[in-house]
Amino acid sequence: MTIDSEEFAFDLGPEAKATMLLCHGFTSDPASVLPWGEHLRDAGFNVIAPLLPGHGDTWQVLAKATWQQWYARLEEALGEALALGRPVFAGGLSMGGSLALRLAELRGADLAGLVLVNPAIFDEKPHGFLAPVLRYVMPSVPAIGSDLNKPDVRERTTARTPVAAYASLRKLWKVTRPELARVTVPLRIFTSAQDHVVHPRNSAVIRAGVRSKDVESTVLPRSFHVATLDYDAETIFTGSVEFMNRQLAKARSGPEAPASSAPEAQVGGAPEAPTRGRND
Repeated sequence: MTIDSEEFAFDLGPEAKATMLLCHGFTSDPASVLPWGEHLRDAGFNVIAPLLPGHGDTWQVLAKATWQQWYARLEEALGEALALGRPVFAGGLSMGGSLALRLAELRGADLAGLVLVNPAIFDEKPHGFLAPVLRYVMPSVPAIGSDLNKPDVRERTTARTPVAAYASLRKLWKVTRPELARVTVPLRIFTSAQDHVVHPRNSAVIRAGVRSKDVESTVLPRSFHVATLDYDAETIFTGSVEFMNRQLAKARSGPEAPASSAPEAQVGGAPEAPTRGRND
């Protein structure tokens, strides 16, 4: 195991079955996905979890970072994963799921599949569109981290949420959501039934927008937003391993008839149709 500025990586050598590229969420750091990574390592997978620019520091530092920098770091980490010579999957929590989706839109040929946990593609904050202006009069707002049902667990995040970085995150969604149809890789989604940060309907919108033939969704009944540290974490971990093993087995067996998408449990209302349109 190697650690650099709170990044972590597990390289199992030539015996590894595949590599998982894990991406943490907004204002957080790789510690939020470390138990997930450790489980994957123990199941025989390499793991790379980069620290996104501006994260793992003060909110003032994060305020200077942009979604383009976050994506660039993830794409750089994809190169590191490909260099290990094994099939590569991408997984993400919250904004990490947003970035993983963007990676699949642009670099889908390099991915064997996606695993998303409470992924974000839009929000319902009524005044969120004002963030680019509010950043000048309200540089930060209270922290959004540690939305966990477990009372004795805390997520490591910035002390406050920088509005400028949030405005940049909204730009990532505006770019990614209209192009969800470019996502064709197999997809596994885990969605908390109760999430105080990302509305569960985000998962339904993503499922409706992608063109993946193999899509499976699981509702997490006992966890809040940071589900990788919450009561249903084991469901995510074992489900990820099962999904990755299944995709690898399918690849070994050769082409087969397209699988139909598994029915999705109705979480947070009916799915919302993806938007289409030009980006700013």
